[in-house]
Amino acid sequence: MLLLVACPAVSAAAEVVRAELGEDTAWTGEAVPLLVTLYSPGPFSGTPAFDLPELPLTVFVKSGNPLVGTEQVDGESYFTQRHEFALYTQCVGEIVVPAFRVRFAGKKTFTSAPEPVRGLTAELRFRSKRPPGTDNLGVVVAVQDMEATQSWKPQSLDAVSAGDVIERTISRRATATTAMMLPPVSTDAPEGVRVYPANAIVQDHTERGASRAERIETIKYQFERPGTFELPDMSLVWWDPQASTLQRKTLPGETINVVETVAAAVAPAQPASRHAPAIVLLMFLAIGLAAWLGRKPVSRFMTAWQAQRNNAEALAARRLLVACRAGDASAAYAALIDWKRAVSAPDGGANLDRLLQSALGDDLQREWAVLSRRVFGIQASEPPWSGRPLAEAFARVRHGLDPTARTRRAVSALPALNPTASATRKVKSHESG
Repeated sequence: MLLLVACPAVSAAAEVVRAELGEDTAWTGEAVPLLVTLYSPGPFSGTPAFDLPELPLTVFVKSGNPLVGTEQVDGESYFTQRHEFALYTQCVGEIVVPAFRVRFAGKKTFTSAPEPVRGLTAELRFRSKRPPGTDNLGVVVAVQDMEATQSWKPQSLDAVSAGDVIERTISRRATATTAMMLPPVSTDAPEGVRVYPANAIVQDHTERGASRAERIETIKYQFERPGTFELPDMSLVWWDPQASTLQRKTLPGETINVVETVAAAVAPAQPASRHAPAIVLLMFLAIGLAAWLGRKPVSRFMTAWQAQRNNAEALAARRLLVACRAGDASAAYAALIDWKRAVSAPDGGANLDRLLQSALGDDLQREWAVLSRRVFGIQASEPPWSGRPLAEAFARVRHGLDPTARTRRAVSALPALNPTASATRKVKSHESG
């Protein structure tokens, strides 16, 4: 003690790191500045490391670049580095930031070699208060101002057919916060609508000491049956600490009228080859001979063969297998939708539902989910899609169908789209695998 009283400069020089909070009291979710100052007799070297503590429902975010300067401590000059962090917490009551270590390198003189330095901050405390009226909110966003906008794609939603997809993009920009503190928007949708949320784009910008956060989220809605669907409003709530008021903004939803899918256009006829007349002549001769030998049996056989080959179920099945061999995910998805519609005609849908709920249909359900994510999700880095697993699973399910169900034409609407709880678990299990 006598030594420290007699030599205060030695005591000051031993304090190589100092931490302090910018606020004693803050709202839940509000940024609390944490300033950490480093001291070195000579210039700093390298980048310091901060062993920040882990606190429940609390994050530390580094803000900007360090501020370099000098400071006189008991007549001695020291180089300083001031690092600023922002502390965000969703806890209520007294928040204790325990002491944490800081490691950096500094020189004793201008010409000496850098030496490692370790310092320990003091314990810090502040009080967090939950804003009134936010008890029913999960995460409290405390910002002075927020700008929220939305856009739809396509811009005109008047012509929407079953199977179409529309996009809803919601952008939020706020100051004095970080993008990670802006919670995800709701992805609720009515029954009969599949939802495909894309990965959110989160960005933090700092300009002249002012921070700005931006979060952009895109939600894709797919309609697989006709009808009228009410896409819900999007309500955004935040606390304004400057005005001490709860702010709210509602982004309106849309009423979507979905019509029946337009039948695929018939492929244009191929130009006739040079041998077409001879082929046609031989065909007529063969048909005439067959008709002369057995007019009625041939007629019955041709009628049954044409009906089986050209019915909606068979056409959709052939288009699906062709798309699988070509690796065309979009064409395979459209063909699979048409095939399911064809099979779901009266008395055929029950047979298909029993197959899909059995072990035989598990593979097809799983591959359909993979195909949906490939068509409507974001997989820029994924390898090309292989349709072989889908084709094999489809062939097994089709073989198990009642043969009479494959000769009917589709007259009913698409089946329900929103996955059941069991189906959702199967898709998640496939993704984790």
